[in-house]
Amino acid sequence: MATSATPALRFDPQQLAALGNLQLKSRYLVEGFLTGIHQSPFRGFSVEFSEYRDYQPGDDLRHLDWRLYARNDRLCIREFEEETNVRVYLVIDGSGSMAYRGDRAWDDKMGVAKTLAAALAWLLLRQKDAVGLLEVPPSQRSTQFGQILRHLTAFKPEGAVGLDRLLAQASRLFHRRSMVVIFSDLLDPSANIENHVKELRFRGHDVYVFQILDRDEIEFPFADAAVFQDLESGAIRHVTPEKARKTYLHRFEQFMKLHRQLFRDLAIPHEIVRTDTEPYLAMARFLALRRRKA
Repeated sequence: MATSATPALRFDPQQLAALGNLQLKSRYLVEGFLTGIHQSPFRGFSVEFSEYRDYQPGDDLRHLDWRLYARNDRLCIREFEEETNVRVYLVIDGSGSMAYRGDRAWDDKMGVAKTLAAALAWLLLRQKDAVGLLEVPPSQRSTQFGQILRHLTAFKPEGAVGLDRLLAQASRLFHRRSMVVIFSDLLDPSANIENHVKELRFRGHDVYVFQILDRDEIEFPFADAAVFQDLESGAIRHVTPEKARKTYLHRFEQFMKLHRQLFRDLAIPHEIVRTDTEPYLAMARFLALRRRKA
C-alpha cells in the first residue's frame, strides 16, 4: 500500500529486465518515477542572499523583505545568487560477486547498480548538478550522460576490481567536497573498507550507500545439495543447504549488523536494494533524504 513517503506506482521487474540496453532501462525507470510523483522531489542547487535592491512593479512579492520595510518604511527586494552546484561521483563496485543473479532477480547485481546509477545521473544532470564516475570527471555538459552510459555499459564485474581499491582511488581523487554515491554488495573482505568510508566522511564528502543484494544472499532459500562457487576467488564448495542455512543466516545477520552500525555512526544513508524488487523504491528514499538535507 502506498504511503505519503512512497510514490503510488509500481514497475514490472520482467518488463524492465526485457528492455534492450542500459539507456532504455534507466529512462524507463526515471520516466515512470517522474510520472508517478509529477515532478522531481529535490532541487539540484540552492540559493544564498546576495544584496538588496528597490522594489519595482512586477517583482515577486515573495522576495520582499518585510522586516526591513517595518524598520525603514522602504520596499526592498532580496536578491539571491545560486550556490555552486553539487558535484556527484557515482562509485560502482566491480568485484566478481556483483555478477551474481538468482532465479527471481530481474538482473544481476551489477545490472541493478548500473540501472540505478544511470537513472540517478539523468535526474541529477536534469537538476543542473555535475555528475561523474571515477573515470569520468563530474560535468554538466549536454554530452555527459552519454559518456557516463558508455562507461557503465563497458564496465564488467571481475574479482580483481574490488570496493577496497575503488574507495582508495576515490580518496585520492576527490579533493573538493562532493556527494559520493556508492553501489555495492559490500561483500569485499578487505578490512580497509571501513577506513576508506571514514576518510571520505572526514574529508567532508556527503556519502550515500546503496547495498545491492540478491534474494538468495538474504534468505538462503536453497533446498537441495549443490556446488557453490565464489565469484571472486573461484573457490568451489559442496554444500548441503539444510545443514548450512542456520550458520549462514547467522553470519549474514552479523555482517549486516556491522554495516548498519558503521553507517549509523557516520550518519551515512544506507539503502538496501534487492534485485527481485522494484528499484524505484530505493531511488525514492535517496531523493527524499537529499531533499531533507537541501
